Amino acid sequence: MMKQLGCALALGLSPVLAQAAVIDLTGMVSLGLSSGAKATLTQAEVVRDNYRFVETTIQIKPDGAETVLLDGRSGPLYADYGVTIRNIGGYAVSNIQIGSGEIDLYLNHYFWGEAQGQVSHRQGSQTLLLDHGRPTHEWGDIYETFVWTAFDPYSFVARISPTAPLQQVVDLYYSAFVDEADSSAYGWASFRLPALTFSVYDPRSVVPVPEPATYALMGLGLLGLWQRSRSRRAADAA
Repeated sequence: MMKQLGCALALGLSPVLAQAAVIDLTGMVSLGLSSGAKATLTQAEVVRDNYRFVETTIQIKPDGAETVLLDGRSGPLYADYGVTIRNIGGYAVSNIQIGSGEIDLYLNHYFWGEAQGQVSHRQGSQTLLLDHGRPTHEWGDIYETFVWTAFDPYSFVARISPTAPLQQVVDLYYSAFVDEADSSAYGWASFRLPALTFSVYDPRSVVPVPEPATYALMGLGLLGLWQRSRSRRAADAA
């Protein structure tokens, strides 16, 4: 039976605690966080694909600013952000939405810095998404480099079914490093973090809902029975 949360649940994890945090959210979802994040849970009754079910949605956002900026004038600096989420306990995934993300890197005069990201979605043994972003390079003089990398939004909508589910795993990871700037070399790195929503339901608790055409046929059938009964009563009365 689907677990009813009764109210929205928000989890705010500090960066220190989140370094090794793996959370079992009410037996439906396993959520791993490698840096500060905020997870909000909501539930709603939904009708889709001719089934009525209770859908639990986990929305994950950075616990703070969406953009992380590392300035070499305060270096050396390192930052990362990671989320791993998967369905567990016999629950199936109904919907996954990942927003757009971006990484920027500016290096001047052999300054040392780097930034990278990866977004992936695996369904069972199949990889449906493996995105390292689309980099664009721009060069100034021979000592100046600017690279920005864009990550497109991603959407996955599963067909609702009462059958045993496949496991869906979503991984997000962004990281950046800058060295200490000096009078001859400078740089900075930043990444803008995407929002992630991950929705699950219990396939053992879905309830079939007839299509509108089926209701129309049922209505016509009842109307026919009523007319036949009325004609029979009229004949008996005569």
